[in-house]
Amino acid sequence: MKKWFFLPLALFLAGPCRVMALDPGTSGADILKVPIGVRPTALGGAYSAFGDDVYVIGYNPAGLARVSKYSVGLDHIEGLAGVEVESLSVAVPTRNAGNFGGQIIFRHMPNIENTLATDPVVSANDIVLTVADAQQFGKVSVGGAFKTIVSTLGDKQAFTQALDVGFKIQLWETDFAAVVQNIGPAVRFQPDPQGEDPLPLTFRLGIAKPLIVSPASTLLVSAEALNVRDEGNQASVGLEYWHRSVLAIRAGYRFTGQADLSGGFSAGAALRYSLGKLEYEIGYAWRPSQVNSDFLASNHVFGLLLWY
Repeated sequence: MKKWFFLPLALFLAGPCRVMALDPGTSGADILKVPIGVRPTALGGAYSAFGDDVYVIGYNPAGLARVSKYSVGLDHIEGLAGVEVESLSVAVPTRNAGNFGGQIIFRHMPNIENTLATDPVVSANDIVLTVADAQQFGKVSVGGAFKTIVSTLGDKQAFTQALDVGFKIQLWETDFAAVVQNIGPAVRFQPDPQGEDPLPLTFRLGIAKPLIVSPASTLLVSAEALNVRDEGNQASVGLEYWHRSVLAIRAGYRFTGQADLSGGFSAGAALRYSLGKLEYEIGYAWRPSQVNSDFLASNHVFGLLLWY
């Protein structure tokens, strides 16, 4: 009986993934593909079934149902070519209306200057505003997130919306997840009546399981298969080890195409403390990108999590 529960969902997700893999095309609003959060970045993005904190807003909104305390996440990403990303994530649990979440992402880039011409300096940035809600029904949780994306490039601006829908179920002490992300209209910069790019529609299937659980140590593992519109089929795996719920060591790997800079190894660590009812975690993640055979660029993520 249990296998029939997953069969319709698997067929629903496999059909679009198969078509997209044959013709990945291109997409706009690439800010939606930036991994947000120290923990999911270190785990290679294998977070749709794993996540149980504010960062899950960007991977599977159904995971918000597992958040039991008021939570805030602050993150800073130092990316390639001077690109930086700031994010603020919030989770608010309620008794009768499910758990609410909100997230603000701001990406800013160095100004583009043409010193050999009289063209004005061109600035570029992106903002993503997300509101999410999750409900728990026994061992099943369901969640949705609504996103507004605003991108600015010089004197042009693009404005669009997107929807995420996620599911999560716990069976045999294992979490299973299915997510569809970035459902929405294409991105078009105005004024520009011609060109437009579809959103990076993404399908995720994830699994996560604790391998070791004891007062002294905890070992968690997660794996995920996903398809991104303009990147095709991918997969990721992650491991997290906790020593006495104080020190975390994390590692992950994302399997992508050779030309995709989002793939490869990632790692990170975190320290967790308590001050009365206030708990906080300071974390770091490192994700190198092999730009070419002679150049390895690093993405650094710094984060602070608070629970109360």
